[in-house]
Amino acid sequence: MSESTKSVNYTPAVVLGLAMALGPLTALSLGSRYAGPETIARANVGAENAAPRDILGEYDVQGVPAYASGKTVSDILASAGMFGSFEQALESSGISRELAASGDYTIFAPSNDAFSKMSESERQALLSDKDALAALVKRHIVPGRHTATDLMQSERVQALDGSELAIGPSARFNGHVGVQNAQVIKTGLYASNGVVHVIDRVIQ
Repeated sequence: MSESTKSVNYTPAVVLGLAMALGPLTALSLGSRYAGPETIARANVGAENAAPRDILGEYDVQGVPAYASGKTVSDILASAGMFGSFEQALESSGISRELAASGDYTIFAPSNDAFSKMSESERQALLSDKDALAALVKRHIVPGRHTATDLMQSERVQALDGSELAIGPSARFNGHVGVQNAQVIKTGLYASNGVVHVIDRVIQ
């Protein structure tokens, strides 16, 4: 047989090429298969540490929870049983109708205990002055839905009365979220048209 018709055996070259190409993958596969429990545990810990975590995620709710889809912020204030004084102020100022309508509101709702920290003369003066009462109530309402995460990451928000409220974690409240002179003591009472956060003082 002449040299021009000799067949060339490429098998060794092909095998060598595949070995070089697949060698790292094979080693990785075998390594994960035969690695000891301690090695696998270390790898898993490394993977967890490498993945960024949203440390505020547990405090947040995306959208409107199913249980809140049929409730307005007015419904929440009425059903909670701890906002009687604030509800009275809303009714007297004529603002309660707005909170029963569509739209997104964030309510910093003073509890009954918060109102009890005001003197009797202060409360009576407010009830006798509708304009002053309306301004006070609007100071506790912020347009838009501000979740617990937003509160922790914010510095200022603008209330319905036009005033800017200082907000966020405060040394005054040992790192807890505050809004002006009040501390937020409970967050995330969600409704179809907003969210209610409970505060321990009336915002002055």
